[in-house]
Amino acid sequence: MQRASEEIGLAVDHAACDPTAWDAVMAEIGRLLPGVLPALQVVDATAGTGLPLVQWGWDPGVIAAYEAHYGAVNPWLSVVLSTPTMVSMHSEERMPVSALRRTEFYNDWLSRLGGMTASSGIKLIDADGRLAVLNLQHDLARATREHRRLAGVMERIGPRMRRAIETNRACFSASAAFAAGETLLERVADPAFVVTRDLRLVEASRAGQALLDAGELLRVGALDRIHVRDPRLAGAMAREAALACGDGLAPGSMPGPVRVGAEAWQVTAIGLRQDLRGVLGMARLLAPDQLALLVLRRTAAEDGGQDRLAAFGLSPAEVRLALMMDGSRSLVQAAESLGIRHETARSQLRQVFAKLGVSRQSELAVFILRLRQGA
Repeated sequence: MQRASEEIGLAVDHAACDPTAWDAVMAEIGRLLPGVLPALQVVDATAGTGLPLVQWGWDPGVIAAYEAHYGAVNPWLSVVLSTPTMVSMHSEERMPVSALRRTEFYNDWLSRLGGMTASSGIKLIDADGRLAVLNLQHDLARATREHRRLAGVMERIGPRMRRAIETNRACFSASAAFAAGETLLERVADPAFVVTRDLRLVEASRAGQALLDAGELLRVGALDRIHVRDPRLAGAMAREAALACGDGLAPGSMPGPVRVGAEAWQVTAIGLRQDLRGVLGMARLLAPDQLALLVLRRTAAEDGGQDRLAAFGLSPAEVRLALMMDGSRSLVQAAESLGIRHETARSQLRQVFAKLGVSRQSELAVFILRLRQGA
């Protein structure tokens, strides 16, 4: 499925520079994965509801009913909330149809989709109580026959979709259109740079040029290469630029902010197709084949949740264990990572439950994920 993932990825890169192109992304998924109805939706954790943003192949009446009511009674929301980003979800593994048959959601909505009663999905973004989720609806037979294949596709395109959505958020307001003659780079309020895969500067946004002129964080050196003073930020920028220029897809979620002194920076990059750069005529022969739009966004410097967990009375050992129980590993795996016995981890986990007022590992996972987001 690498070829299909790459073709979908090219459509995603287009959508990064043109938010109206997400419909084409959904259509490309539907074309390359026959028998699948894709939908990109936003989940509002506070309101407890899901709303489709773009989709392909769905009956408009079915989508309208979901928006009006069934998105709020979807029992899958709890699974989505407790699952880390970039981890594939499959209905027959996490919440099989047999467990849904007595719910209003199944009887009045899901069962009427003409046999499309199973699904696979992946959470792309989880921030500020709003989640972006890619859902692939399909028939029950596919759930057991092809879930690994679908998981491979989602985990390949997921990081690329996340970067595209983050670029949309950085470059485009809710309903703004380009002004006459305005370029993509001029739309970016954050420091942004068009670079080659080895961080040679082609062009900078106003904020990006100001950051270069200040010289405290970045500067332009020999051969127009951007030199970054902090090694962790330098590594993040090099990694993102290389990924955006086609050096493979990230195996997991997008790395978190890099702390530099009192500030923290989130680094995002997407590949720029040549026909979207405004490079015309013979100039195309002189422009590098691979360019990336690299965006630096200031974020709140976080402590990772340690101080806030300590405020609940957790000991340092309990804090370390609690932060690992975000749904991405079992208690046995967490104990192995921490180098402690399973019995010790189980005892510490009971103390964590008591101090945080939770009773199950799934509840603790949601608590930790919300804590990391500052919710």
